[in-house]
Amino acid sequence: MTRNATEDAGGGPAAAGAPPPAAAITAPATKGRGRIEWLDRSKGAGIFLVVFGHCWLGLASAGILTDAGVIHTVERLIYSFHMPLFFLLSGYTFERWAARRTPSEAIKDRCLRLLWPLFLWHYIFAGARFLAGDAANTPGGLNTVISLPLPPVDHFWFLWALFLVQLIVWPLVRLIALPRGAWIALAAVTALLVSIPGLPLGPLTVGAALHLPIFLVGIALARMSALPATGWYVVTAAAVFILLDAATLALPPVIIVRIAVAACLSIAFVVLMNALPSGRITSWLDELGRLSMPIFLAHTLFTAATRIGLSRVTDATLPHLLVGTAFGLAGPIALYHLTRRIMPPRLIGF
Repeated sequence: MTRNATEDAGGGPAAAGAPPPAAAITAPATKGRGRIEWLDRSKGAGIFLVVFGHCWLGLASAGILTDAGVIHTVERLIYSFHMPLFFLLSGYTFERWAARRTPSEAIKDRCLRLLWPLFLWHYIFAGARFLAGDAANTPGGLNTVISLPLPPVDHFWFLWALFLVQLIVWPLVRLIALPRGAWIALAAVTALLVSIPGLPLGPLTVGAALHLPIFLVGIALARMSALPATGWYVVTAAAVFILLDAATLALPPVIIVRIAVAACLSIAFVVLMNALPSGRITSWLDELGRLSMPIFLAHTLFTAATRIGLSRVTDATLPHLLVGTAFGLAGPIALYHLTRRIMPPRLIGF
């Protein structure tokens, strides 16, 4: 089970052994071997939350998790920022990416890196649902198998929304040299506009509209010389993150408030990721970040299969969460490395 773009708004990568960048769950700028460590780390932590969140909601849909209060609390704490985080990170890398490409190159690249995975994995998921039959949380018949990929369903709304956002912002980046303050102002104005009551946003546009302001904040963030990594900045970021995320449990359903909170949570989160000392956990997060696109595309196949198989043995929540999340991460990574042995990973959207 997944959330839609409206709920998320309120709420991959190129090194040796990793897939090439796909701005979003995507392209890091340079440092050392060509990557920004905190950016990979943030993507890694974010994709972990994506997998855990979908595992959590899948267990709720299957009736394995039954406490409505606990389900909502965990869901709210994760979904308040984890997908907005990816829009912020994509905005951070976007200006450098766009500056190196002509209009035709940019459109071709986005079609290959965002639309092709969306279309291909829509049908892979539809086929898997059809084959799973009643064992799936949301069974799909033959009509699901032949359904169109647009409007996007499941977590694939993100790929379509990011495609539209980048299509909209690319001319601004290429044609107008805006200072950091102008990008922040543009983000604020955009947030106000998409919050207008009665705005005719449908399933094709709502995800892009609600996350465009956060993408623009990411562009502004890239204008900073460096993220703070020590002292009161980090203490403040931790306090802001904890207090704001807790506050999301009681926030009114006001779009502009939720956009602002999601942006603040995402910024605080990357400051905290930047401050983490190097070690095994951060190396693991870095690796997840480098492989975030394969994990994003394929993880729910593995979490769902794990839930279905494990349900034959136990309905205990903890084993389902631990094993489901582990397989949701490890399965796509194994699939990526297997794919690399027989074909270019981009052929299946990785």
